Amino acid sequence: MAFWVDTICKSFLEIDIDSPARERFHGQLDQTELGPASLHIVEADSQSIQRTPARIARSRYAGFFLLQLRAGQIRFQQYGRQSSISARDSVLIDCSAPYRLEYPDTTRSVVLRFRSDWLRNWLPAPEQLAGRPLRTGSGWSHVLGAALASLDTERDEQLALPAGTVAEQVAALLALAAGPEQQALRGSQKLLRRVLGTMRDRSHETELTPGAVAEAHGVSKRYLHHLFAHAGTTFGSELMRMRMQSAQRLLADARYGALSVSEVALRCGFTDPSHFARRFLRAHGVAPSECRANLARMKVGGC
Repeated sequence: MAFWVDTICKSFLEIDIDSPARERFHGQLDQTELGPASLHIVEADSQSIQRTPARIARSRYAGFFLLQLRAGQIRFQQYGRQSSISARDSVLIDCSAPYRLEYPDTTRSVVLRFRSDWLRNWLPAPEQLAGRPLRTGSGWSHVLGAALASLDTERDEQLALPAGTVAEQVAALLALAAGPEQQALRGSQKLLRRVLGTMRDRSHETELTPGAVAEAHGVSKRYLHHLFAHAGTTFGSELMRMRMQSAQRLLADARYGALSVSEVALRCGFTDPSHFARRFLRAHGVAPSECRANLARMKVGGC
């Protein structure tokens, strides 16, 4: 397992990986260059993957990758969007933002990795599409899925077109699957993403307020609330979601096993442990202490 983590982080992407089969884990990574993209075929046993803010900060790569599942099933979460990916479905993943992938069983996937600047020539705002599953049932998503299913690292030298042209064809199909509503982010959307980034970085602060975040971005508190309302959410709900994610991560990490639940609560921005416990139970369906016990037994990254 340690060798697999080291291999993935050095040759693919800096991520955290865990598995219930740590002592007998099997994984295989094949890769080749495909013009401006890189093509990877990944087969691995059950595993839990996280791209954390800490990994992003140390990362050498901050583009996007398009994943098609060829066998198995995946649970995926990014930008607050949660979905289940089945065989032949695809999903675009933003490597510059935290995400989580759960592989309950052995899976096989094809992954195309794109530089952000290159992909934006085909999709004005690929982060809008990130985390939204592309099903193979009909339309352009079906055509995209068929194209991805034909790619293989062992057959790239037999392609009828130059590798760069093939990458462009896949990007064009991805743009068609995204639909005409895929547009460049407006100024307010860009500001909201920066605001959310600030909130993630400061979610541990017990006294973090809308006024403090608004001041950090040079806008009024009223306008800040307008940004969240326009996106169909609120400052409070987003902050609570971030704190709950941080709490689950700390409870799942064996390095923090010596911390009491009260200390975990404080590190996630809660001064009242009972308030934290109620919120955690509401968000995850189990108490924090029970979640930690479950994770210790299962050695996976979710309650």
